[in-house]
Formats: sequence, structure tokens, C-alpha cells
Amino acid sequence: MKILTQLSLLFTLCAAGNAVSSVLPVTLPGSVIAMLVLLVLLCTKIIKPANLEPAGDWVLNNMAFFFLPPSVGIMEYFDVLSHYALQLVCIVVVSTVVTFAVATWAGEGALALQKRLSKSK
Repeated sequence: MKILTQLSLLFTLCAAGNAVSSVLPVTLPGSVIAMLVLLVLLCTKIIKPANLEPAGDWVLNNMAFFFLPPSVGIMEYFDVLSHYALQLVCIVVVSTVVTFAVATWAGEGALALQKRLSKSK
């Protein structure tokens, strides 16, 4: 029951983010707004990370379940996608390498910034 309560809090934040997104004059996904609101709530300690940990662990343990609907949707269009298989594989490989490289550079940059800030103190 505890996990259900925590998940309902997360889904409420998502719904609130979507509601805010629909009235904003700029295009911003509701999920991004919900994550920002959750970040603010966690940083201000209105919500403690330990209060959401069981639900987060449950979601991580069942992550494959959330990829089933998109996978089935892709399989419905297999005949269309098969004509572009080589291009799609190239895009996936290149984008994966670029993502790894950018994440590595961002991590190294963050570590260098931390070192520089700790030396200046």
C-alpha cells in the first residue's frame, strides 16, 4: 500500500505538470515541469527522498514492463521500418556513441569544476 501511495504522488505530480504545460504560452513538456517540481520539493525537504525510495525501486525493478507498449507499437510498423533498417541501425549506433561521449565529457567537466571549486575554498 505504501508503494501505491508513493506512485500516486508521482502520478499526481505528472498530472499537475501536464496541466501547467497546457496553460503555458511556451511549449514545455509536462513531464519536465513535473520533474522540476519534484526537484524543488526534494531540495526544500518537503518530500524526503526516503519517502519515495520504495516506489522508485519498484519502478526500476519493473522497468522492462514500461517498454512493452512502445515495442509492440514498433512491431506493428515492421514492414515500413524494414526498408530503413540499415539507416536506423546506423542512427542508433552513432547516437549511442555520441551520448556516451557527451556523458563522459559532462562527467569529467563536473569533476574538474568540483576540484576547481574545492581548491578555491
